[in-house]
Amino acid sequence: MSPDLRDRLLRLNLDHADGTIDPEQVVWLACDLLIAGLDSPALQELAGESPARLTKREAGALVNQVLVELGVTLMTEEEADWYLGRETARKILAGAPRTEWKNATWRITTRVNDEYDGVYAAFNTYEYDPEPFRGYVREYLRLAEERLTRW
Repeated sequence: MSPDLRDRLLRLNLDHADGTIDPEQVVWLACDLLIAGLDSPALQELAGESPARLTKREAGALVNQVLVELGVTLMTEEEADWYLGRETARKILAGAPRTEWKNATWRITTRVNDEYDGVYAAFNTYEYDPEPFRGYVREYLRLAEERLTRW
């Protein structure tokens, strides 16, 4: 399987576990996966659905079945939460513009906050002094790496 297909299945798994799948997008993804050579009964069924009429609940059930039929280990909601937070942490530490991650820091702030709400103060002063917040982000990344040994 190509790295691109693996990444797309991982994203599908993440979105499924996180409850953020988009029915229209998963139908088109199913079509792409079939064209790329993957196949399963549920994948065929998902690809044959109407992108405009498929409900989120129906899409979720089909995505679950697709992942199982393709032999993908399903992520738990907690694993997806740590994985998505890790993505955000990596963006921050790589120097990505704040617009790319500012609305996604809640996973980090809720996990590494201290009794003095230091992570929030550090976040609020990021523009002027980024290092304190980056310290919290590094701590989050360390914790995420410990928990996500298989992803």
